[in-house]
Amino acid sequence: MKLFLAGETPLAKDEGWSQNVDGWQVGALSRVMKRRLISYYYHGFHIGNRLSKEVSIAHESGMDMFLDSGAYSAFTQDETISIDRYADYIRRHGKIYSVKANLDDIGDTGAKSWANLKALESLGCQVFPVFHYDDDLRYLKMMLDGGYRFIALGGLVGASRNVLREWLDEMWGKYLTHSNGAPRLQVHGFGLTDFELMARYPWFSIDSSSWVMSGIFGGCVFYEKGKLYKVTFSEESPDQRYLEGWHYNRLPDIMKAVVDKFLQQHNVTAQQCATHYSFRHLVNAATYQSLESTGVNKFIRAQETLF
Repeated sequence: MKLFLAGETPLAKDEGWSQNVDGWQVGALSRVMKRRLISYYYHGFHIGNRLSKEVSIAHESGMDMFLDSGAYSAFTQDETISIDRYADYIRRHGKIYSVKANLDDIGDTGAKSWANLKALESLGCQVFPVFHYDDDLRYLKMMLDGGYRFIALGGLVGASRNVLREWLDEMWGKYLTHSNGAPRLQVHGFGLTDFELMARYPWFSIDSSSWVMSGIFGGCVFYEKGKLYKVTFSEESPDQRYLEGWHYNRLPDIMKAVVDKFLQQHNVTAQQCATHYSFRHLVNAATYQSLESTGVNKFIRAQETLF
């Protein structure tokens, strides 16, 4: 399973890639990331369809890049991305992305998104279709009958695990796998952050923004010798003040040594993680990318051993 790191961070700003922070080059993050989900809304729509500096560096670093239209982000800002404008970006820069998503119509039940898919194809854009939680099932069947070898399931963010599991069980059990359980095609899961749902189905790829959210809120997540560690470093975090929070400053020395040893692998310190988000992003990006080699099932078991 491929895991694309999603989420808009302060690193999306040009200065985030070149600024020195305590003598450490923030650009080191580009060497840790293997895969990145890029939102057209943030990295094209607002900058005249040119490549942002982050996208250029990601491409130069050899990252596997996934283009998302960013239609939901535009919707939340009461903006509209036109077919022609998105198509223009794909024609200009599409070759640097391994896969490119359709321009979804948010709030529809599939008809408008399907029309957008066909319009983009007519404009010479090779994009994959997305089937959403609230879409009419006939559009999923049209995708399967149409011979698409790569699709995505969307609309997964915000729903409870039980609701998602029931829907995903139906999708995979009835439509996306053969009788022997093998997938009929390659399927991507948009915005999947639940480890159990990652492991339950034969995803070809997923994307997640959990890595960056942990960093934004002052913490790092890392996996070491069968255990999953989640530690907060920021002095502004409530974990610094409350006994139940696992803040670095409140850890016993033996546990600090475990944390320090892991951080040394990335040439960062606890103090740096406490003072700037970039260092936390580096650690979290490395941990989440390691899901591909470590395996999601091991991460699930490791959650039971959080100290």
